[in-house]
Amino acid sequence: MALNLGNLLRAPLRHRDLLFLLVRRDIAARTSGTVLGGLWMLVQPALQVAALWFLLDIVLKVRFPGMEGGFVGYYLTGMLPWLMMSEIIQRSLGVMPEYAALYQRAVFPLHLLPLIPAIVSGAIYTAIFVLVAGAVAGWSGALGAAVLMAGLLLWLLPFCYLLAVLGLFVRDLQQLAPFVLTMLLYVTPILYLPQAFPQSLHWWLDVNPFAHVMVLAHAAVQGQRWDVLDLAVPALLWAAAIAPAAFLFVRTRPHMREAL
Repeated sequence: MALNLGNLLRAPLRHRDLLFLLVRRDIAARTSGTVLGGLWMLVQPALQVAALWFLLDIVLKVRFPGMEGGFVGYYLTGMLPWLMMSEIIQRSLGVMPEYAALYQRAVFPLHLLPLIPAIVSGAIYTAIFVLVAGAVAGWSGALGAAVLMAGLLLWLLPFCYLLAVLGLFVRDLQQLAPFVLTMLLYVTPILYLPQAFPQSLHWWLDVNPFAHVMVLAHAAVQGQRWDVLDLAVPALLWAAAIAPAAFLFVRTRPHMREAL
């Protein structure tokens, strides 16, 4: 039976038991043999956030007066969604080779594999972000954080499938992705306010979907202002990616074993 967009959308429910086993296997594989075990899934992002916070808040003494939560609140509200997105993007590029042993010699629902990075990283960072948002802005912030992260995961799904295929057939992308994501971190208002971006380059903030995601994150948690463009740009990119992602995954599926 042809794998179409409808099948992709129904896959998590139809194969939910297998998907649950794959998620458990992924967590176990990443923490096997360690003293902290599954706790590393929470400790690692916490250490990343703490290191950057120490640099910016303690060493460089960056301050945002008049903002709820100050610099720390602004920084965490942007950085945690960013870490989730960047981890999902990087893992999506390598998910097909990573699970090659499962489908090289047996019939396997390949369309489940791109979901694994989104589910694992999404669950971890959503839990952390909801707790942090609650500490920064109370219950309303925690609720806004949960809604935002759910929306981000839905937004990322087409790109998970697209990147899974590209990462399998164009292996160089796995080496290039960390550099591209690092550059995007620096040119997206996460570590600084949008007003600090050079005025001559403000057009970049209009076309950068991650910049709009950051505006929505601060609106959801800290109640900052946003406009329809902040929803429209990511939504248009998402809508434009759905059909190509599904088409590319379907057309390349028969050749995935050959690519390995």
